[in-house]
Amino acid sequence: MIRDFGGRNFVFVGTISPDRDEAGNIKEYSFVLPKGIRGNRHAAGPFCKFDLPEAPATAGVYAITAGNELKYVGEFQSLSDRFGPAGYGEITARNCHQDGQSTNCKINTLVLKTIKAGGRIKVWFLQTARRKSVERELLGSTDPPWNSQRPSSGVATRRPSAKDAAMPTAEDFRNSINEKFRNAQGEAQRSIRIRSGDLHRELGGYPGPSHRMPVCCHVMRSAMNDGDRVIDAPPSGAGASLVIEYRLPR
Repeated sequence: MIRDFGGRNFVFVGTISPDRDEAGNIKEYSFVLPKGIRGNRHAAGPFCKFDLPEAPATAGVYAITAGNELKYVGEFQSLSDRFGPAGYGEITARNCHQDGQSTNCKINTLVLKTIKAGGRIKVWFLQTARRKSVERELLGSTDPPWNSQRPSSGVATRRPSAKDAAMPTAEDFRNSINEKFRNAQGEAQRSIRIRSGDLHRELGGYPGPSHRMPVCCHVMRSAMNDGDRVIDAPPSGAGASLVIEYRLPR
């Protein structure tokens, strides 16, 4: 089954079906974070568990639909990882932290809400080596609501310019770091070293006058656990030469 999104043909992967109890009810859960731990904006849940066994371990761009409506577009290194227990398919308490995987929390919650309302969530796949640029092009031409969904604050904000949209966000840096962790663990590596300049360059916007190197370095430091160590750091603490060695598995 093929479907066109933004002038590109996506292949149908499968329909998401959350885990259910013996009575047929979706198993829902949420977390109460420890005192002093701030949650991200999607931490409240509720969440559900699901898998997408048909998903290939292939890089490209994916689309999520509910009924006939395109809801979300994203890029991935491995589609099976993105919709598995390390991605959208299962939310952990750590995902809910302020520096956790807020996108995972958001998508999981929206999937649950849609299915409870009677909707069917389908996933579509486009294999491409240009996944990041194709994702940006599709977001610009289709504007899926789950990509742009933000909490309502009642305060008008400046509309992002095309220049802003091309710059990686803190979430982009986190997602890329976690993707590197998964890839390294899949190769049975015991540790991985990440350099801030390389990370930012891969996601775009560096070098350049509007780079977000301080954000990149902050996210790298926030991802550290016990046993991780800073190998090299610029005098300011935030620069392209920051190198952190992360122990694996996470």
